[in-house]
Amino acid sequence: MPTLEQLHAFITTVETGSFSAAARKLGKVQSAISQHIVNMEVDINHTLFNREGRYPVLTEQGELLLPQARAVVAQHDRLTLQIECLEQIEITSMTLAIDEGIPYTKLSDSLEKIATDYPQLHIEILCASSKDIIELVKNKRATVGIIFNNELYPEHVDFESLGSVLFDVFVSPEHPLAHTHSAHVDMLKLHRQLVIGSKKTKYINALSPNIWHADNYYMLLELTKSGLGWSFLPQHLSKEALSNKQICKLPIKFKQLGWQANVDIIQHKSASDSTFNQYLRQLLRTLLEK
Repeated sequence: MPTLEQLHAFITTVETGSFSAAARKLGKVQSAISQHIVNMEVDINHTLFNREGRYPVLTEQGELLLPQARAVVAQHDRLTLQIECLEQIEITSMTLAIDEGIPYTKLSDSLEKIATDYPQLHIEILCASSKDIIELVKNKRATVGIIFNNELYPEHVDFESLGSVLFDVFVSPEHPLAHTHSAHVDMLKLHRQLVIGSKKTKYINALSPNIWHADNYYMLLELTKSGLGWSFLPQHLSKEALSNKQICKLPIKFKQLGWQANVDIIQHKSASDSTFNQYLRQLLRTLLEK
C-alpha cells in the first residue's frame, strides 16, 4: 500500500509537471521525490509516469489512480484537522459572515434559537463580499459563511447549498440606457458598469470595459440610483428603490440578463463535523425559505 509521502510526491509531480518542481514545492531534494515515485510503482506493480520525454507524463494506470490518491490525501488532511480540534469541546464564541446581497430577514429567528440553546455564547456577525468571506472561513476567522456560490472552493472549505437569489439589471431612470430598449448586449458595453468585487479582487464578471466596483451591494445600489452606471443587483435588495422609482429595470429587446445566483453555507473542514456546527447549519438552512 502506498504511503502518504509517496502519494504526496505523486500528486505534486502531476500538479507541478516535473519531479524537480515537485521537490521544490515539497521542500525536498529531487532524488527523494523520484525515489518515492519508484517505490510506489514497485508497491503497486505498475508504472505511473512515462519518462521518455523531457517531462513525466501520466500513464493510463497513473490517470486511474490520481483521483483516488487525491481522495486519500484529502481524507487524511481532514482527520488531522479533526484531531487538532479534539480539545476544543466547549463552544464559547461564533462568528457568522454573510454577504450583504443575501436576504437575512430570517436570520434573527436562527439567532434567537442559538441564544436560547447557548446562552453564554458570544456571537459576532460580519458583512463582507463573498470572496472575502471565503478567506475569512479559510483562515478560521469566521465560523460560518453565507455567500454566493463559488464554483471551486479552497482546500479545507466545506459547503452546502441553501437556495438561490434572483438578480436583475438596473439603471437610474435618468440614465441614457433607461430611455431606449437596447437591441443587443453590446449597447451595455458603451456605458459604465458597476460591479461587485472584494478587497483583494477589484472586479469580476464585467461586460463593460468601463468599470467602477464596490465590495457590497448596498453601495452598488446607491451608485446605480445616482445614475453613475448600470449594475446587476439582487431583486430583494432593489425592491424599495424600484418601488420609489429611484431605479428601473434595464429595458432590453434581447433575452433577459437576470439570473438566479446560488447561495452556499461554508465552514472550515476542521470544524464542520462538530455537533455545534451541524446544529448551526441545520438552523441556517431555513434562511432563504419563503
